[in-house]
Amino acid sequence: MSAIFECLNQFVDALDLLLDGKKTFVWSTSSSGRQSLRDQGFAVVDGYRMLGAHIQTTRRHTNSTQVTRISSLQSLWPKLKISAAPYDLKVRAIRTAGWPKGLHAIAATTVSLQIFTQLRAGAMKGLAADGSGCNSMVHLGMIERPATDPHFWTLLSTFRMVRECGIHEVVHSSLWEIACGNNDYASNGISATLLTRIQFLGWHVLSPALLVDDFGSFSLFSVSLAELQWRMEWAWVKTVAAHVSHRPGFEGLENVDPVRTRQWLAKLPVDDRAAFRKILNGAHLTQDGKHYCQETDSDVCPYCTCSDSRFHRFWVCDRFEDCRQGIPAHVRALVPDLPECVTCYGWSLRPSTYHEWYSYLHGLPSGDVPVLPWPSEGCVHVFTDGSCCNPGYADLRFAAFSVVLADATMNRPAVLLECGVLPGLRQTSVRAELYAVMRAVRFACCRGLELMIWSDCQAVVRRLRRILQGAAVRINSPNADLWMMIADDISAGAHVQITKVKAHCTVSSANSPLEEWCYLHNQFADRAAVRANESRGEEFWLLLARHATACRSVDEWNSCIQQVLIAISRRVLCHERMTDSPEPSPSVPGPPPKWTALPPMPSPPKGAVRWYGEGLVMKLLKWFWHAVQCEPGPVVWISHAQMYIDFALTTGEAGPVHINGWRDSADMPLHALLHTGFKTRARWFGKVLRETLRHANVDVVAGYSVPTSHMIHMHCSCLGVPWDPGRLDAVDRWLMKFSKTPFRRQTKELDRLPVPH
Repeated sequence: MSAIFECLNQFVDALDLLLDGKKTFVWSTSSSGRQSLRDQGFAVVDGYRMLGAHIQTTRRHTNSTQVTRISSLQSLWPKLKISAAPYDLKVRAIRTAGWPKGLHAIAATTVSLQIFTQLRAGAMKGLAADGSGCNSMVHLGMIERPATDPHFWTLLSTFRMVRECGIHEVVHSSLWEIACGNNDYASNGISATLLTRIQFLGWHVLSPALLVDDFGSFSLFSVSLAELQWRMEWAWVKTVAAHVSHRPGFEGLENVDPVRTRQWLAKLPVDDRAAFRKILNGAHLTQDGKHYCQETDSDVCPYCTCSDSRFHRFWVCDRFEDCRQGIPAHVRALVPDLPECVTCYGWSLRPSTYHEWYSYLHGLPSGDVPVLPWPSEGCVHVFTDGSCCNPGYADLRFAAFSVVLADATMNRPAVLLECGVLPGLRQTSVRAELYAVMRAVRFACCRGLELMIWSDCQAVVRRLRRILQGAAVRINSPNADLWMMIADDISAGAHVQITKVKAHCTVSSANSPLEEWCYLHNQFADRAAVRANESRGEEFWLLLARHATACRSVDEWNSCIQQVLIAISRRVLCHERMTDSPEPSPSVPGPPPKWTALPPMPSPPKGAVRWYGEGLVMKLLKWFWHAVQCEPGPVVWISHAQMYIDFALTTGEAGPVHINGWRDSADMPLHALLHTGFKTRARWFGKVLRETLRHANVDVVAGYSVPTSHMIHMHCSCLGVPWDPGRLDAVDRWLMKFSKTPFRRQTKELDRLPVPH
């Protein structure tokens, strides 16, 4: 290494360049190698950045590069919050810009769960959805598509990267060895990171080639990305449910269907959608939760004299009985027995046969490759088709395929070469069409035939032609599992061509013998696929009947319950209260504190001047002494916000700012462009004022109380001082320019106030 480094220095000197010593380092994977390098005087590191990823060279876990990148997102959330973009566009920005920026190369290393919690908190602030009681994991991972949650995005990104860059045999064998406890593999390596994320979803390694989840075994490389993501979303619901199981309202959350819930949410108007998200995410809507975070200490329903709760508000309170009139009696009777997350939080219930239905589909087998019923004479022609029942209802879809052998000379009748049901969790018409083509190509490959495929699916024809021309199949593309099978058979020597046939054309509409031949056999394949879809065993039809009944029942229950919840929410938000409903009691300031008369105004205290500057300190002292001694009033509690507004209105100054140290806003002419919140500015002002008075040996009582104000009705940090009532009224008049209602604990309007002037 010394000789190499000397050669490098000579090369750099010859080019008249400088070598950056801070970015020049060496590493070794063995402790003896690292010690030898240190003895030679080199800078040895155990982790560094390479192409954006954090690389670890020792068994000690490090993730500094990743944590630094994640920390860079902190500046994004305030910008997102003040953006005028609609909510849906902000969610899209988080998925497509926020997480790719902060979680780039996350597959290389692990980070703590606390970091994901912080990312969720930042995203909720950016969406202005961080109200009291809101659960960020439920909001981002279930109300929105799961990829909006940073942890799910990390899992999906890791699996996509491994599928694109990993070697099948190496990855699966490494997972198997690590799962079996083989210590020869580094616990902080990429394979160990992958295993950690697999096990986080509740999956486990079954063999050196298979993983297992609730529906059965699958290969991380052989399964399609759509199916893999579907399995992840199923496991994610259980993960979120376990995370929030301590909250009584979210008990049974593992039995809900987020997809159905999002479909219902998408049908609502924008304002109703925002209200219903608060119902879903656990926000405090009723007094039993609000009284923990607001001024009132009562949990009495504001519309009657009973104790308030979600169940009381939505299903018991007499004030909203008219909103429940359209509910069938049998649904009303079921409400007390259904999970609270369904009846009071609005989540759609999943059918009880859901797991059984998809387990059955997962267990459907594939048939053997058929044989050619007559001797091979040149090119073999086959027509392929697929059929799907209930295509508009995803949870009831089931599909089948057919492959028809046709004689181009018409000397022999067409033969149904193969037909059957489509195996797998993903049941769609396009996948059935593609599966039929895959079986036809497999037939040609195994029997050594030259094959011409006739298909009426344009998407399948177009992509197969690209593969025949040499295009590669990307593993994370749609239906990549079937396309990779086709590509492997073609590369193994299968001679295949494909032609597009018009779909659903009758023989009578043909204009030539060729069209007549095509329409006849395509119609044969179409009917064969339909018949294969209907020719199923009694076990299937019994399961389908039970599953369809369960789906219809839960759809009716979900629709009725959600209509009640949104109707009552509209009423509450529109303030349609009865005349005899009690009004919330106003906040009352606490008893006045003791006050000690001020001494003569001192010279600038050195302790305060050291931190805040003499100019700012003198401004505060002159303003405070004039307010207390020249315009005295009764001793009352005054909040920091009131004092800040009074200071700004009296002096025309914006007070102190804390940006790269404490500075006077008068020295920063463009400070208003920083978009600093009003509450932050008031907090800065209160801190500097208290510290200045402390260094000046002035004893002022501080406390947490309701201030003397008509506009600020909440507990906050206050000072007990004698203050002129006229100055307090001037502050209230300024606040009334921006709000006609008092500022309370839950309101966000206070932070949106401008700099007073």
